[in-house]
Amino acid sequence: MLALVIVGNTVYLRGDNKEVAIAEVKIEPSMKFQPQGYEYSEKYKAGEWDGWISLFGRFTHSFPRGFLPDVETILQIEEIEYQIRDDSEPGKYLPFTAAPPTLQLRPYQEETVDKAIAERRGIICLPTGTGKTFCAAEIIRRLGLSTIVFVHKKELMEQWITELAGIYGVPRETIGRVGDGELNFKPITIAMLQTATRLPPQVFTDFGVSIFDEAHHVAAETVFEIAVQSKSAYFFGLSATPYRVDGKDLMLKGGLGDFIVNHKLSDMIEAGWLARPTVYIYPIPPETFPRHAKFAEVYRDYIVDNSDRNFRIREIAEFYRKEGLSVYIHVKHIRHGELLHELLPESMWIKGTDRTDVRQEAIKIFGRQGGILISTLLGEGVDMPGMDVLILACGGQSEVFVRQLIGRVLRITATKKHVVIIDFKDCCKYLAEHAENREAIYFSEEAFKVVTK
Repeated sequence: MLALVIVGNTVYLRGDNKEVAIAEVKIEPSMKFQPQGYEYSEKYKAGEWDGWISLFGRFTHSFPRGFLPDVETILQIEEIEYQIRDDSEPGKYLPFTAAPPTLQLRPYQEETVDKAIAERRGIICLPTGTGKTFCAAEIIRRLGLSTIVFVHKKELMEQWITELAGIYGVPRETIGRVGDGELNFKPITIAMLQTATRLPPQVFTDFGVSIFDEAHHVAAETVFEIAVQSKSAYFFGLSATPYRVDGKDLMLKGGLGDFIVNHKLSDMIEAGWLARPTVYIYPIPPETFPRHAKFAEVYRDYIVDNSDRNFRIREIAEFYRKEGLSVYIHVKHIRHGELLHELLPESMWIKGTDRTDVRQEAIKIFGRQGGILISTLLGEGVDMPGMDVLILACGGQSEVFVRQLIGRVLRITATKKHVVIIDFKDCCKYLAEHAENREAIYFSEEAFKVVTK
């Protein structure tokens, strides 16, 4: 009989050669994918590679543990008899005890926590602003195991430390840090994502729970290699966007498992857990560019240095500020932020190159006092509390990026039930298609009200 032998986060096929060979033929296709842009690879063009990546280990006859449910289904359909044996050796898990949470779980959060603990691994997909961190904190509390949380930005590390310390009612120093020049392990530790070879060995052996924040946005290869090497008994990915644009979702599934929950943005808005948005799309006069013009040139001239577009942004920001609303303007390029800050001298302007304490202080002031804040920071994971109006001055086409960005403004408060999102219908080479893609995202959400000017 075929044996599926689990060792950590890898599953090995064991049996006589014929049994193993038959099983491999059946299961390997479910672990293959073609990454985005494979056709442009020099190896593909030279006929040295067929464009497919297989996550099945042909020489070791093994596969990542996240695929185990799929493999069982395939073997059952093919009527191949098998048995599962777990030969894993758990690491040196440190105990963790926290006080009960100070907040009551919402119904969907209770469902999420219960399912996660029961299924032991998988991806928790909740829209931005619906409490992924709080769900993770409750999972950690109930399991009582040492936990490592992987993040990909220093701001996220600081945010996790602050939020967990607040939820558990403990000093910030209680939470460990790995990365950015620090190596301080605690029963709960926040670690900056690096390649597995650069991470200290304790990361793989000393934690009973591993959590990847913003799992769909970080490098799938990094998540995959860390997950495969880790001895954690529980593995979770947190995400607000249930897909990648590069075709590497399969790597996340292999490393983390399938979706535990996958709640939609509009469903959360209709249920009253997120603010209801109105999206206003303003037209920008068209411009023509030479056929040979590159994207960077077009973006600079039409987005960054476009005085008509920038004056429109200033006009809109000042209008909503006079209405008593807090306005956040998101830019991608530092020069664009500087130009808008000159047009709006009373605004605050922060960027990724500013010192951490400067950025954090500006965000706190914006949260307390409102006003106008211009920044490159409101991407994935960095919260801007108190935001009433989001102006997407930056353009952009990535659906993951846009959904993460607009999700930041939808956090509901006692006084905020509706929010405003401002976008622009850019009309030139490259950027027209990007604007259409963003507009399609807005119209795809039933709970969004979209107004084209």
